[in-house]
Parts: sequence; C-alpha cells; structure tokens
Amino acid sequence: MILFSLYLGINFGLTEYSYATKPPISHNYVGDEVWYVSAARNILREVFHTYPYCPNTCNATIQFKNGTDMTVFLVRYAKKFNLNSLYYYHKVKFAVYFQGPKSKIMELMKEKNKYNITIVQPGWRYPEQTGILKYLNLEHPPLGKYFIASVMVHKDVPYMWRIPSIILGSLVVALVPIAVYLYTRSLALWIASLLMLYYDLPLRTMSMVAMLDIYSGAFSALALAVLPFSLWAATLVLALAISSKYTAAFYLIPIAYVFWRKKGHGPLKALLVPSIVALVVFLVLSLPLMIALGPLNWLNKVLSGLAWFTVSRPSGPPPANPWDWVEGKVPSPLYINPALYVVTSAAVMKTAILAFFLLYPLKDQRKYWVPWMAAFFLVSSLLGFTALYLKGNKTLYTFYTVVFTPMADVAVAGIILLLTNFDDLGYAISWWKRALKELSMWLWGDKKLKCELVEAK
Repeated sequence: MILFSLYLGINFGLTEYSYATKPPISHNYVGDEVWYVSAARNILREVFHTYPYCPNTCNATIQFKNGTDMTVFLVRYAKKFNLNSLYYYHKVKFAVYFQGPKSKIMELMKEKNKYNITIVQPGWRYPEQTGILKYLNLEHPPLGKYFIASVMVHKDVPYMWRIPSIILGSLVVALVPIAVYLYTRSLALWIASLLMLYYDLPLRTMSMVAMLDIYSGAFSALALAVLPFSLWAATLVLALAISSKYTAAFYLIPIAYVFWRKKGHGPLKALLVPSIVALVVFLVLSLPLMIALGPLNWLNKVLSGLAWFTVSRPSGPPPANPWDWVEGKVPSPLYINPALYVVTSAAVMKTAILAFFLLYPLKDQRKYWVPWMAAFFLVSSLLGFTALYLKGNKTLYTFYTVVFTPMADVAVAGIILLLTNFDDLGYAISWWKRALKELSMWLWGDKKLKCELVEAK
C-alpha cells in the first residue's frame, strides 16, 4: 500500500513535469505566475542581494533612469559590452532585455551609476506589467515566493519555477492516503482517498504552475494528514500553509476545535493557540523582508494587503462565488492553447458537504474521524470564502479551490467507506432522524432545552 501510494505520487509528479516542460507553456508565464515569479526574482535581488544563475552567455533586463540614458547606452555602449537587444519593454519603462557575455553583465552590475542604470537583473524576461521590476507581492505572505526563488537561483526558466509546486502536489497524492491508512487501517478509505486525490483536477492543474495557491493547499492537506498523530505538528504545518497564502487561515477553526476537544482548552484559548503559532511562523519567515524594507514600511504594506482581500479586484479571470464552486461552475482559465484551467466537480463538492453532516454521528470512531475532519476543513473554508464575498470581494477565482479540494477528496472517501458498512450507515441515518425529531419538537414548543454550565476540573 505504501509503495503503491508512492508510485502514484511519483507518477503524478512525472506527468505534471512532462506537461509543464512542453511548449508553449515551457516558454511562457502561466496565469498569476506573472506576479509571483517576478516577485520571487525581485526578492532575490532586493532582499537577499543575490541573482539567478548566469551561464557564460547571459540574458538580463536592464532598466535606465530615463529614455535618453537608454538611447545613449544603446547607441554608444551596447556594442562595447557585446550586448544584443532581445526585447524592448513597453509597459516597463526605460528597460531592455539584453543577451551578452556573463563577464560584461557582471561588469555592468558594478558600474550601474556610470551609465545611469537603475537595475541589472539577470534571468528570464519580465512580463509586461507596470512597476513589475520592483514588485514584491507583499499582499501575500512570503513562503511560496521563497520556494520559487530557491530554485530560480539555480536556473531562471519556467520549468524550474514549477518544480516545488510539482513536488508538493506529488507529496499530497502520496502521503495523505498513507497517513489516512496508518491511522484508520481501512483499505477502503486508503484506496478511495488515493484515487480521489490522484484525479483531482484543481490539484493537478495548480501543481504544474508556480502560483501560491498550491503551497497553501498542499501544506493544508499535509496538516490534515499529520493531525491524527500530532496536533502540534499539524498546527505548525498549517502555519506554513498560512504563510504561503492567507486562504489557509480559515482552517484555524477546525484546528481550534481539536484543541478544544482533545486538549480541553476553552473556545477562546483553543482558537488563540494555533493563531499565535501561525503568527509567529509568519513573522519569522517575514524577517528578511522586515530588515530590507524596515519594520514599519513592511507592516503598512502587509496591512494594506489584508484590506485588499476584502474588496473586488480589477478585471481578471471570470469571478466566481462559493456556490459556483459547489455547483462546479465558472472555471478559471490559466492558459488558452493548450487549455489549462481549474474547475471543481459538483458531485465531489456536494458529497463532501454531505459527509460533514452524515459522518458527524460517527466522528468519534477512528475510521471516520479523519474524513469528518476533512469535511470540517472544507466547510470552514467555504464559510470563510463566503464571508469574504459578503464583505465585498466579488472577484474570487476558482483556482483558489485547490486549498480545499484535497479535503473534499478525503471527505468523499469517508462516504465511500460508509457505504461499505450498512450498520454504520443505518446508525448515522437513525441518529439524524432522532436529532431532527428532537429539533422539530423544540421548534414547536413540545420540548425545552436545558443548558448547564459545569466548572472545569
């Protein structure tokens, strides 16, 4: 079982890698890679004072102080440095993409002021976006960009940017079912969760692009996998998810529930503990940015970014709402030809939501606890996104769903397991019949609820 899970995980990764390295995707930015990859490249330069690896013949973006300086350099000095102009930027002001000997590019980096150059950036060509050469993407946390930057140091080409995403997606496919089996010892739950994850379209699509959502989604899924064995380890892994993209913060609610049930914490303390862990991890990972930008400047940009999440954005992919995701509507196209898009499965989403209710009476049984928690994660995320939507952000995109589709997969696996055990299914149905009858009697006034506060020992 472990070997088969690892085999499918490796197969998943090789398939993703094969797709990510085929033209034209292998030579272009895909979706929001234009922002995240550019920010990772800029973080290398502005924060860590390093650059992507430059071979003997090196490509570099060079920006000048003004158009006159750019023209003078092109006329008088480009030949001196053996530089060939590969591309003249339009939206990026006073910038040219050159190719030339590594030694000459390095020389220009040292003598920038002499030629009125503001930036010499070796690496892949930037996308046509205003202000992109200084953009650090501070509206999102830094961890995902650190991963992208870490491989970019070795080679700044599209397939390298995507390798961390591919690895994380493969780990989700391989390790989550293994963890599920080790905890539950259920073959049915193992094979169902493995196949559901392997064929998860949002997970597949987002694993082959260098966007932050896969980091948030993968670390969240791995937090679920670790949760049965160590609450503190799961909290730490979830903190990594939140430090990749804030969309994972909705999972603080189910983690708090476990602190409440398993550790006996009060509701406020149960929520406060994982929140503090997430905050500390975020601050530690943000230290390089704080040092480079100054703490107050960094804080202002982060707070502005958080406010940005509650409002609608400029035009982009087709916007969706959480109900669209439940219905499997409004795909997010990331690339046109070949078609690369993210869309949810209505059957999977609705079954996973059903699991939250149907598995509730069985949640204390070992074999159903993980699927029910997965459904709890899913429902928390959907409610969180709904709150954002109602607050004013009407530009939610379907590619966000990779943060919860692995949870839906495991929850559906729980329903499949339930259907193989008629005694458990009968108990769950009878429990809900009794609960609904009691609720009906209370609503009609035939029964009264009695609440009693008991002091904790």
